[in-house]
Amino acid sequence: MNFISKISRFILSRFHSVLYFLRIVRLKLLYPGITIDFKTRIEGNCSIVCIKGGRLIISNSKISFGTNIIADTGSILLIDQSFIGRNCVITAKKKVMINKNCLIAEMVVIRDQDHITKILNGKHKQEEFVTAPVEIAENVWIGAKASILKGIQIGEFSVIAASAVVTKSVPSFQVWAGIPAKFMKQVTTTD
Repeated sequence: MNFISKISRFILSRFHSVLYFLRIVRLKLLYPGITIDFKTRIEGNCSIVCIKGGRLIISNSKISFGTNIIADTGSILLIDQSFIGRNCVITAKKKVMINKNCLIAEMVVIRDQDHITKILNGKHKQEEFVTAPVEIAENVWIGAKASILKGIQIGEFSVIAASAVVTKSVPSFQVWAGIPAKFMKQVTTTD
């Protein structure tokens, strides 16, 4: 029975490898602005879009089930050697950088823009965006349902707690939590 179980797991892992490969090939054919290496694993039900003129670069990362990633016209979105949890939303109108070894839990939202609506003449609306780049340094851990807003830089080895709303940049080696997120404590290191 153990032998059959091992064979079944091996066959299933090969099947998933083929699916990851096909998803990447499909994205490369659909969007000329996408660069994805074949070490990247993209699970099912993900929506990955690179609007004409945008650049999306994903390198050696895992994108989990149900995640939405959008690189808008003229933007750059980089995910480098990181884990993106289930049902996350990552949107770039200008620039979003997720550097090496980041762990991003499920349902995290990362956006580099705010949506503004203005009422003109009391009748119609004018809609526009205010953007500022987001950069997440190496080895950052972001907890479930956290939101990272425009113009934020998160320093290396920092931790963002679950459900936090990050409205200010976070220095390296710090834990931030709350709405809005505030400093909680230093990250302790061991050598």
